[in-house]
Amino acid sequence: MQSKDIITVLSSNEGIRFIQNNLNKDPVALALKYAGKTSFDLKIALQLIAIYRKAAQKVPIISKNLLAINQRSYEQSTSEEVAKYKSTFISGGKLLDLTAGIGVDSIYLAENFEQVEAIELNQSLHLLASFNLKKLGVTNIKRIHGDAIELLPNRVADWIYVDPDRRSSHRRSVDLRYLKPDILGNIDLMKKVASKIYIKLSPLFDLSEIMRCFDNLASVHVIAEKNEVKEVGIIIDCSLANETSNAFIHLADVYNNFRVSVPFEEYFSRKNYTYENNYNKFLHIPSVLVAKSSCFHFFTKSKGVSKHLNFQIFFSKNSALTGFRTFSVIDKSSLTVKKIKESLRKNNLNKLNIIIKGINESPAKWHKKLGTTDGGDWFLFLLKSRDNEAILCRRFI
Repeated sequence: MQSKDIITVLSSNEGIRFIQNNLNKDPVALALKYAGKTSFDLKIALQLIAIYRKAAQKVPIISKNLLAINQRSYEQSTSEEVAKYKSTFISGGKLLDLTAGIGVDSIYLAENFEQVEAIELNQSLHLLASFNLKKLGVTNIKRIHGDAIELLPNRVADWIYVDPDRRSSHRRSVDLRYLKPDILGNIDLMKKVASKIYIKLSPLFDLSEIMRCFDNLASVHVIAEKNEVKEVGIIIDCSLANETSNAFIHLADVYNNFRVSVPFEEYFSRKNYTYENNYNKFLHIPSVLVAKSSCFHFFTKSKGVSKHLNFQIFFSKNSALTGFRTFSVIDKSSLTVKKIKESLRKNNLNKLNIIIKGINESPAKWHKKLGTTDGGDWFLFLLKSRDNEAILCRRFI
């Protein structure tokens, strides 16, 4: 979809009415019914309807206001809840958004800034985002089309926000060397312009690399939604010395309001866990935030917790562990179909969830072997390692 074609449809009263009246109808039927009968581009309208349906969950502001957007910019956009969360700790007088895109981050960050300059290199995205700001009536965001790095000299701001493009030669990259704009090559220029910088990195970015790559580190933000890590972000504060004694790793899931701040030094703490076969009243699985941060010691210290020798599975006599899903251990057997079936018969089970570690087989294959179906509150952990085990559990929390 061309940006001008999208804007043309959304500037048409007939086009707007059509979209509003048909958001929940079958697009194939609509295409057949209205082909050649509209004054607007029907194909564009139907494509917008498809995006609005998906955006209703991820970015409701887009679907509620029928904003201008295409498929790629929707896929790359920040979710609304993540953008809102970032606005709680990024605020000031003036913000420079160096990679503004379709503008979801800018819209919510602007609520806590007097002025935002949102720079975008892609002209199509710039046109769509500019149209949206007018439609929303947002007046403190100035959209600028151009190369952010070339425009940086002689500018002054409180904050810089940058979400570098991780796509290089049609493949995604985590490596800082392949990001656009070049973060490492231009970080000194950014520090001359703003006193604080937020850099959005890949959810896959290794936290240990942050210490090696960046000075003046104030904090690290690991942000998840519905137990899926969406981004790793760092804040650079130019007023700080080049040490991280006071830095924190902030873990947040915007869906369930899980919020924990971990001193950065805890990231480097490594507890030597033991694994006691009989120490297994409760089984704990770390959330994606705890697993991503590797701050197991912070959450388990003084809790009497043991850990499996090969997997990120923990055991304790405690009934709950912050940052973990907890299961009551009901039975344990060797990793054989015969012994597992005996355990299932003993507990009168034919429906459960199967979690496999160390075996390159699917849960569906094991369901077939065991004669079970998927679902319910019971879980079977199949763990192949030095001690081949099958642990039958029930969901606790």
